[in-house]
Amino acid sequence: MARSILNIYDAIIEEKNTRSSLEGLAPTNETSTQLLEDLNSNSKVAVWRLWAYITAVAIHVHEVFWDAFKIDIETIASKAPAGTSAWYQKKILEFQLGDNLEYLDTQYVYNPIDTTKRIITRAAITERGNGLVIAKVAQGTQGSLIPLTTSEQDALSAYIFKIKFAGTRIVVFSGTADELTMNYDIYYDPIIQEDVLKENLTNAINKFLNEDLPFNGELSVTRFTDVLQQVDGVLDPIFLSGSSKQGSDTEDFTVSNIPAAGYYVLADDIENMFNFI
Repeated sequence: MARSILNIYDAIIEEKNTRSSLEGLAPTNETSTQLLEDLNSNSKVAVWRLWAYITAVAIHVHEVFWDAFKIDIETIASKAPAGTSAWYQKKILEFQLGDNLEYLDTQYVYNPIDTTKRIITRAAITERGNGLVIAKVAQGTQGSLIPLTTSEQDALSAYIFKIKFAGTRIVVFSGTADELTMNYDIYYDPIIQEDVLKENLTNAINKFLNEDLPFNGELSVTRFTDVLQQVDGVLDPIFLSGSSKQGSDTEDFTVSNIPAAGYYVLADDIENMFNFI
């Protein structure tokens, strides 16, 4: 950030005071404040002070130009394709269904931009070996996510093929929510009616899955247990087993799990998964 003229002037004077060959230049103990006071009075100002001030002005203007140049460079860099996971995620969320891309300024862009045609609301990028990138996507609103149709997924794949970096293999996956099964022994306070407890547990779990857990986020058994523990009336939730089902594939887990589709839905009512004790 450009320094002020007065700060630069004071720096020049500070440097001048370190040089014994310039000790004869008066006045001593010079500051920018003193200079301004003398300029506004009838007193004569030493020529060397004016030259120092003019130099400070020139340096200040130079630093202002450098600040403007830095902003221009940062703006250009921010718009340049980066090829990172975050960049791919951003570009996928900008996908416009039914629109063609134009090649402008060394990159493919939509012209015009129409946000009403952006159908993808969730996207996550994971990298595998040998340049393979998996893009998990979904559409819909929070708590009501759905997969892309086959034609929508084909259109997205064609879009990605144009914008991707050479040598990168990107596979698009958009599936129905993974069916989550969590088996627990729930020790609870009988002062809380069991029906009320079940409803509160269901609401807490759905909030966790739909709002607190990020898209393609890792579900931790410990964190899930904490969610149950915070429900009024629950004394001790004991984890027994967990599994996630995507299509015909089922994955059992005891510590954590990442949904194949990027998001979950409960596989069954909790009264069929939890033992209430």
